[in-house]
Amino acid sequence: MGLPDVPGQIVYDIFSRLPVKSLCRFKSVSKSWLALITAPEFIKSHLHHQSTNDNNINHKIIFCSGTSPSMYSVDYQAPDHTIIELKSPPCEYYVEIVGSFNGIVLLRMDGELCLWNPSTKMYQKFSPPEGENRFVKYGLCHDSVSDDFKVVGVNSRLIDGRSAVHMFTSKLSSWKRIGDFDFFLIKALPTAVLNGAPHWSAGDNSNFIKAIFCFDAVEEKFKEVPIPKNFEGGFLFFFELGVLGGWLCGVNNSSWESHSDVWVMKEYGMKESWIKLFVVPNVPGEFCFRYIRVLGYRKDGEVVMVFNSTDLVIYNPKQNRYKRIEIPPDCKWFDAAYSMESLVSPRVCNGTS
Repeated sequence: MGLPDVPGQIVYDIFSRLPVKSLCRFKSVSKSWLALITAPEFIKSHLHHQSTNDNNINHKIIFCSGTSPSMYSVDYQAPDHTIIELKSPPCEYYVEIVGSFNGIVLLRMDGELCLWNPSTKMYQKFSPPEGENRFVKYGLCHDSVSDDFKVVGVNSRLIDGRSAVHMFTSKLSSWKRIGDFDFFLIKALPTAVLNGAPHWSAGDNSNFIKAIFCFDAVEEKFKEVPIPKNFEGGFLFFFELGVLGGWLCGVNNSSWESHSDVWVMKEYGMKESWIKLFVVPNVPGEFCFRYIRVLGYRKDGEVVMVFNSTDLVIYNPKQNRYKRIEIPPDCKWFDAAYSMESLVSPRVCNGTS
């Protein structure tokens, strides 16, 4: 039987709501479908539907142990929290997750860096800047003007509290030096990426964390982000950054022996808009933690969190209840990042869908 004569706009609208796995199969049906699914405007339309889907049904948690090349995906919306092993880019020894945005995940693997789309299997591997080492902190960026993924590398020098900054451009597949940064970055993995900008806590050579900074990929410079009132000095050291419900999120773990406070910036860039969203009590025994990092919401309002880099936990703020997502035994310590399915791919690719 031939394909039904469906108007092109209806096909477009239907396809823009389908999961990536189906669309990857449909590319082999006909040349017209291939042209549609790989068209930049369609990819943007599909991404928009994925990012505005209230149920987050095509969003996953990606995680890996950091001591092996194995990577996994967990469907945190499913009742059984389905976990599958992913076919990641070639890797022999170890892989670390640096950040995730619009379906692209930045990885460090075997001394190299990699931009990877787990849904399409497309990836772009590249080497760090010449002379850089394992202690350089990287951030995933998206330039909304050029529609290009970029990677910023920050080599912090404790001796003077400054950092050398390089930036990789996916379209050009090359690095460039873009100057120095007057602070050093404290925490490396994974990075909170909001609106295409990675966010870090940063300090100076007095060994205190002074501020939160993001890297603007369009202007190619760091910008300071307001912190909550009364968080100057030592309190900011315990502030684990993340993204929750489209807001910049910070978990204050300074009182971890009893509880942790989850804060969000409701209006980006406005200091007064920081609010304490809820409190996570520390439960001695099964759900005892030293620090918490937030990954994202479930459709029922529960929150997916990482406890101590050893446990993946779903917390219900209204009922004050926990449940653990069982992960593979080889992930005793792990990195994790929130990722949604998309057709977006790096511009220079080593893999195929």
